[in-house]
Amino acid sequence: MPVRFRVSLFPQEPLKVSELFLDRLHGVFFSLMEEPLARELHEGSSVKPFSLSFFCDIDGAVKPLPAEEEATTRRVIIEISFLKEDLFPRFLASYMLKKHRVSLGGVPLKVSKKPLIREKDLVGYERLLREAHGSDRFTLKFITPTTFRRGRTDYPLPDPKLIFKGLIRKWQAFSDHRIDIDLREVIEKGVKVSGAWIGTRRVDFSDMGFATGFRGRVLLSLDGLDDKVKGWLATLLHFGEFAGVGRKTTMGFGKVRLVPEE
Repeated sequence: MPVRFRVSLFPQEPLKVSELFLDRLHGVFFSLMEEPLARELHEGSSVKPFSLSFFCDIDGAVKPLPAEEEATTRRVIIEISFLKEDLFPRFLASYMLKKHRVSLGGVPLKVSKKPLIREKDLVGYERLLREAHGSDRFTLKFITPTTFRRGRTDYPLPDPKLIFKGLIRKWQAFSDHRIDIDLREVIEKGVKVSGAWIGTRRVDFSDMGFATGFRGRVLLSLDGLDDKVKGWLATLLHFGEFAGVGRKTTMGFGKVRLVPEE
C-alpha cells in the first residue's frame, strides 16, 4: 500500500534556506528512525521502497526545495512516501520512540511528534488500479527538479520512455498486481510530449557535486492506444505521485502531481 505523510522540523534559531541542501535533508530523514530500520532502507535493494520531498515555510508560504529565496525558514517539512505497506507502521513506531537530536547548518531542529497523515494519502495498489481512468492526454506538474540518467550524464528533459521506465520498475517490485502486458513498445510508439512548459536548473549538493533537473508542466498525449493500455498508463502516473519520477527520488527529486483536466 503506498502511503504518503509529512513530518515537521522547527529551527530553534533562524535557519537560512541556503543551508537546506537536499543531501543533508536526506541524511536528516535517516536520523528520524532507529538504526536498524535506517540501515535497512539505506542499504537495501537498488529499487528503493520510498521517496522523499522537502519543503520549507517562508513567511507562511510552504515552498518546495530547493528554493530560490535568500531567506530564513520557520519550518522544514519532509514528505515521506512508502511503497511497501509494512514500512509505514514500522517507521512510525521507530519515529515515536527515537530521541531526536537533529541540526542543519549548525541550527538545532525540534522534531514534531505529530506527523500529518491524510486519508487520501493512504491508497492501496488495487485501488490505484481500480480508480485509474484512461485518457488521451495527461498533464503532469513536475514540482521538484526531475532528471534521468543517460550514460554518465543527467538528462533533464521529459522523455516518456524514461518517465514510465522507473514507474514500471517500482510497480513491479512492490505491487501484488503485476503488469500483464509489455508496455515498453507501446509507450515508445504511442506516448508523445505534445506540450512542455519547463525550465532547467542546477542543484548543488553540500559535498556530492550537483545534478541538473527540470521543473514545470508537461502534456503527454496517448495516440492510438487501446483502453487497457491507457488504464495501465493512468495507473502508473497516479502511482508516480507516491513513487516519484526519475533518479534521486530519495533525495527530493522527481515529485510530480497529475493536473486534473479542465
